[in-house]
Order: sequence, then structure tokens, then C-alpha cells
Amino acid sequence: MLTPDRVLPMPVDTVSDDPVLHLTLLGKFANQMIEYMVALKLASLVPGCRISNVRIPHWNIEHPAIDSSGPVARVGPWEPIDLRALANALNAGQIRRVEWSGYGQQMRNFLPRDDYQAVFVSDQPQDAGFGSEYLVCPVRAGDIVDGAYGDYPLTPVELYAELVAQTGLQPVFMGQTEPNAYMGRLRERFPRAIFLDTRGPMADFALIRGSKNIVVGVSTFVWLAAWLSHADQIFMTVSGLFNPMQQRLVNLLPLGDPRYRFWLFPINYGVKLASHAEWHQRMMPYCRLVPHELLRRQLDEAPRFHRDLAAFLGEFDERFYLAANADVAAAVGSGALPSGRAHYITYGFREYRHPFPVDGYWYVRHYPMAAIEVAQGDYADLNHHYVAIGKARGYRPVPP
Repeated sequence: MLTPDRVLPMPVDTVSDDPVLHLTLLGKFANQMIEYMVALKLASLVPGCRISNVRIPHWNIEHPAIDSSGPVARVGPWEPIDLRALANALNAGQIRRVEWSGYGQQMRNFLPRDDYQAVFVSDQPQDAGFGSEYLVCPVRAGDIVDGAYGDYPLTPVELYAELVAQTGLQPVFMGQTEPNAYMGRLRERFPRAIFLDTRGPMADFALIRGSKNIVVGVSTFVWLAAWLSHADQIFMTVSGLFNPMQQRLVNLLPLGDPRYRFWLFPINYGVKLASHAEWHQRMMPYCRLVPHELLRRQLDEAPRFHRDLAAFLGEFDERFYLAANADVAAAVGSGALPSGRAHYITYGFREYRHPFPVDGYWYVRHYPMAAIEVAQGDYADLNHHYVAIGKARGYRPVPP
């Protein structure tokens, strides 16, 4: 899961009676750019809307904090932001201020790509990227190389090898290329490849954005640079954070954009560095190139198999549910709710809260068919898979 990395709010130096969108930026370079992109989309839907509390020095973007009257709508980090509903409420005068702290990583939250070209103007050389004979493979390793963030798996060496074989292009590995076992495998597999250490976020972003053929692993930085580019081909992994069946709050799949080729992965997570080679080799036979329309249909129809409340209640674990949901535990503790089970029946089931534990890392490694079936939208998540079919197959939700 993404971890909030808050930026301290700027001092208030202006007051306004106009509609206001006040942000508390989260994350770093690309995440903040994406949040500003979402803000621009909302502002475009509300005449006179002013953006508050944004400072992104890399791009010379600054909006002072604005004090304004309510009514106020507040949207938190782990809530989806509904721009249309907020815009309608602002335009109708039902609210006058939106206070948002979140990531907003959904394609529907963005303006057309070309609208952002004049927003993110780089001072880097215009010819910073690699031409049509190269395959640029930005490496996100660093803090994710040892599996610290579950939804950020490494891109398998085997996928790079398949893409190089298919395209015949010269691979360029750039970014977080410091020595480790993963980079050792890349250097061994591609002894004639170009390897470039990071030159800083702006230079790296410009290099990716200026290149003609790009591989997008699980990284919002790489994703955004590629999406804003004028590349001819973009090979994107539908893996980890980038698979909406694994991370429900995120959908960064530019379906319909002819530059993209989507590689659908089973549900998978970051693993310890010592295990990544064996895990990637086991997983790669289940990865496949998926046409846009098939991927769109799978996501639109997901889950393909019905979620049955009774089946989930048959596995309901009160102690687990209260431990996993502090808000429910507080309500039960205060007497506002009789039990976690009561909350799950009324709210939790349709909110896709997990009613019993499933060790996702263990489940997908031991039951690869489950990882495939959830990834392609047959089941909503691993809990749904277990109650719908896994239990009947003799699967266990957690290690014995």
C-alpha cells in the first residue's frame, strides 16, 4: 500500500469567496504531479475554482494556501475522489471548499494528455531521450528491491529478455542501477546493454519522456514520464499496483492509447531479494500480452463470478475484522455497533473489507491459478477466490 509522505502546508496568505480546492500533497515527485493533474481536472469543471496549497518547485508550480468559508467537503488518502460529484456540489453552491489529501491515481481523474504538456515544461535538453533503435527500461529498485512495499514488485528479467527478442532493440537500463542481486542478473543477461545511473529526477524524467520505446514497470515516476511522452511504443506491466484487481484505488491503464502494449501478470507482490529470481521464473509462464479491448472487458465485468454474502459470513472472523478495521472497533467499543459482524453485513461487504485473513503472499505463490484468476477479473480479490472456489479445491487461506 502507498504510504503517505506529507508535505507541510504553506502559510495562509490570501482569502477568497470563490470555490476552493485545497490540497495536502502526498508522496514525492510523480505522485505530487499526479495530484496536481487531478486538481486541474476539478478546477476545469468548476468556473472560478481556485487551487490552494500547492508547491512543486521542480516545475515552478506554486499556489498559495487560501482561507475560505464552507460548507467543506473533505476527502482522505484512502478514499476515491469523485470529481463529477464534487464539481456538481461546488457549482450548485452546496459546498464552497474541497479539502483533499490523496493520490487520485485513476485515468478518469485526468484531463487529456496534451493539456498537461504546457504545465510540466522541462528545462532539460529537448533531445534528452533515446531514439527508435533503443528500448528504454527504467529500473525502479532502491527501496522496493527487497520487497518492502508489497504492491511494488520488480519487473522480471525474463520480460525484458522477451521484449528485446521481440523488438530487436538495444536495451538501455537507467535509474536505480546500484549493485544488487537483481541488477546482477540484468547485467549478466544483457552484457551489451547500456546501463545509466540516475542523474536526478528531472534529468531521468526528461530522458524517459524523450524516448521512443519505453518499458513501464511498477513505478508512478516511470508511468507518468511515459504517458506524457511522444513515444512510439510503451510496454506496460499490468502488475502489482498497476493491476486494478490487486489495488482497487488505482487504475492507470491508458486503454485505447495505441502506443501501449499491456502485459498482464498474475497477482504478485514484492519478495525478498534472495527469492526474486526463483519467483520470477515461476511466474513468467503465466504472463501474457493482452489486447486493449479484452483487458477493458475483463475489468468492466469484474468480478465475473458473483460475490455471495453468506459464503463470506461462513468464514467471518470477528477478532480479525476488529483488529483490521480500527473505525469499526471504535464503534463497537462505544456501543454504536453491536459487533463487527453486524458492520460487515450492513457496510463492510459492499466496501470490500476483508472478513477473514488471507496471507496473499503465501496464497498466490502456492496457488498460481488463484493469482491468474483474480488478476484477470474472475474474482474480486483473494478472499472472494477462497470462498468461491479455493476452499472447494482444498486451498488454505493462510499457511498451515
